[in-house]
Amino acid sequence: MFENLNFSLSSLCVLPEQREELAQLYPVIDQRWHQKLDRLSLLVTVRDRGTLVAAGLVHDSIVAPTDSMNAVELGSMAVRPEYRRLGIRQHVTSLRLEHAVRSGKTPIIVIDAQNPASWAFYERSDLWERERSFERDGQLKFIYRATQAAKDWVANLPQAAQDCVEIITPVTAAPTPAYELAPTLQPSLAVTLPFGDQSPAIPVI
Repeated sequence: MFENLNFSLSSLCVLPEQREELAQLYPVIDQRWHQKLDRLSLLVTVRDRGTLVAAGLVHDSIVAPTDSMNAVELGSMAVRPEYRRLGIRQHVTSLRLEHAVRSGKTPIIVIDAQNPASWAFYERSDLWERERSFERDGQLKFIYRATQAAKDWVANLPQAAQDCVEIITPVTAAPTPAYELAPTLQPSLAVTLPFGDQSPAIPVI
């Protein structure tokens, strides 16, 4: 499904030129958007042969009236129209949920009541529970937070150290103990990021 797509995860500060590129995905660029980028703990970007086609954040710049302690929000999800209905949104959400749970935070997500396909999914999902509803700018919104089932789902995902890291070293004449690398060896790591399960899918409209 994602043959030509590259999913990248970064917790680094977003540089001005990167913000300019990200801004092309979002219909509204305001101070609130910049606040989220300033307070991110994870940025997930999706590229098709180098072209940015989707992005999503995990951040702690939360204005929704959540009662969840130590909360982080899975927010600012955007996908180019021509790349919707491909499962990208679901996969980015899985990556963000995994990151938030592994960080020891309480993941929340805010859904607009005018997006019935999305909030209907969260109502049915075992990974999320509705915390409360609230109004912002005259619009009804719902706060959902991750459940214990979400934490169990993350705990059961394959670990990168076990499944996704391959260490390649040159062949040497004398064997080297498994717990020690010879000073002359220069191991290279081929790391595959754990994309996770696509079970916490969000319907794409």
